[in-house]
Formats: sequence, C-alpha cells, structure tokens
Amino acid sequence: MLPLRDAMRADPRLARAWFRLKAGDPDGARKDLMAQIKESPRDPDALHLLGIAAAASGRTLQSESALRRSLRLRPEGWVAVHLVNGLLGRGAVSAAAGLVRRIDLKLPADPQVTRARAFVLVAQQDLEGARTLLEELESTMPSAALAWQVSTLLAEIGDAPAALTAIRRAVDQDPEHPAYRRQLFERLEQAADWTGLVEATAETGAEAVGGGLTSYYRGLGLLRLGRTDAAAAAFRGVVEHGRPDPGAAAAAAGHLLQMGQYEDAERAARVALAARPDDAPLHHLVAMVLSRLEREPEALAHYRRAAVLSPEDATWRFDLLISLCRLGLNEERVDALARSRRDFPEDERFTEMPESCGPSS
Repeated sequence: MLPLRDAMRADPRLARAWFRLKAGDPDGARKDLMAQIKESPRDPDALHLLGIAAAASGRTLQSESALRRSLRLRPEGWVAVHLVNGLLGRGAVSAAAGLVRRIDLKLPADPQVTRARAFVLVAQQDLEGARTLLEELESTMPSAALAWQVSTLLAEIGDAPAALTAIRRAVDQDPEHPAYRRQLFERLEQAADWTGLVEATAETGAEAVGGGLTSYYRGLGLLRLGRTDAAAAAFRGVVEHGRPDPGAAAAAAGHLLQMGQYEDAERAARVALAARPDDAPLHHLVAMVLSRLEREPEALAHYRRAAVLSPEDATWRFDLLISLCRLGLNEERVDALARSRRDFPEDERFTEMPESCGPSS
C-alpha cells in the first residue's frame, strides 16, 4: 500500500483516520473519510482508505463503490487486491476474475495484481496455479505476509512439510507477529515435531501470541517428550496470563486432568468456563475434575448443565446418571434413565443399566 502510505504521511487527516481504524473504530474512520471525500471527491487515497474502513464496518457495497472509484481515478495494485478480496468474500468470483483481467491491462507487471490473480485462482479451485504465482512472487519480493499466504495455501493443498517451511520464513521475517507465531506452533504440532515446538516457544518473540498459548504449546511439546513435570508447569502457566485464551485454558485443563493435577485442572477449567458459560464440553470438563476431587455435589450441577446444553450427547447423559448414582439420588436417576433410554434406544449403556443403585455404586 505504498501510495496510501505516502499519502498518510503527507495528509494528517488520512493518518488520523488510519489510526482510528487500527484502534478498533472502523465506523468512526469511515465517517471521517466520508467528510474528507465530500471536500475532495477525486482523492484516490481517501477513497482507498474509505474502502478499507467500510469493509471493516461491514458495509460491503460502500467499500466496493469507493475502491472502484479509486481505481478509476488511479489504477493501483493494492486497491485491486482489496476490491478483489471484497468481491470474493461475497462469492462474486466471475466479477473478481474480470476485474483482474481489466486491471492487468493497465498494470501488466504489478506484483499486487499477481497476488489478486492468485486469490481468484484459489476461489476457482486452481490451487496449484495459485501456488505457482505466490511462490514466484515471494521469490522476487520476499515478505512475511506472502510467506504466510503461501503457507496457508500449501496447507490447503496438503503439502504439510512445505507449509511448515513457509510459515517458518514468515516468522523469521516478522518474529513478533502473533498470527504467524501461532500458525508456526500449529504446523509443528501437526508435524509431531515436539522438540521443534518446545524450541519455538522459547524463541525471542514467541510470547507475542498472547493468551497463554505459548505456554500451552510448550506444555504440549514437553508432554509428548515425556517431560511431565515441566509440562504440568507450562500448562499451569496458561492461566497465569493476564487474559488467557479460553481454548488454551480448556486444553490445558484436559491435560492436567489426565496427569492427575486436579486442583490445577479445576483452576484452568473454571477460567475457560468463565469466558464461555454456555459451553457444554466445558461444563462436562469441570464436572469430571470435581468428581476426581470427590466434590460430587458440585460436579452434579455441571453434569446437569452439560446435559441440558447438549442433550444429543449420550456420553454426557450417561455421566449424569453415574453422578446421580454416586449421590444416591435414585428418584431423579430413574426419571433421567427413562429419558435416556427413550432418546438413545440403541445405546447399550442405558438398556443394560440397572433401574436403581445405591450411593456406593
């Protein structure tokens, strides 16, 4: 976005709109830009930035209109990329392909038009064609963003080793980019490269991922390498982060439960549940931890909640029955068993379960 970048350096109004957009207020930026364009309706840079802000505000048609006006005033590759992305986002593949053909006549060697053409090929399911374009583009103008796009495409194609190599290039060029770091962790996990995963979580910039995810992936690598004490410490570290990622906290809780670290598992599971209070699997996870801690009355409340939130899950219904049995709540258990047999008539766990049980069952 070199023309737009230069324009923002020269025009403080554009710069303020950009900062407002990056601060999470795309609609405010959009309104500022509309006011600016009212004064200068033929400003291609203001129209370009309006297209970006409108797209971020969910105003697709306004975004497309602004970007098309910008292109008519001054053909520019990055504007074409943003317009093509918008068209593809609403499924207008033919329109995006036609735009690329037309802009290619005006900008025949523009690398961003090549990028846009690759995006169209992906939408047309010509993944190998897109791969050729993006790999050639990256070889001539290396960038972290291009390497990341190449990695994403290679993963979709199914070339996992090449996808891992590409995301490593992205991280090497931009070590503190959270999305690139996270994808590196994911690729290493998929490759079962546990030593590489542990090493990657210790690199400078690894903590940029945030949410305790670096601690989680470090714990996962250490666990697979058989270093259970260090793994448990890493999993505990997930919830010590200021704003733990709920998914990472839940996954850490599951591993801690399997490792017999029940108090730590409860802490992690409750952190995850606080962020996702209507998540049935998390209620079930909390319930299992509490059962291991011999706090069955508390566990029962979460088994009940999981069964209500996800009534189609037979296993959670079965675990609810076991909890009722442990507490000797036979009357409620009889009703719950009848419902389970009706809802899951082919599940032998319910058909073979006795009608009643005592607290010791």
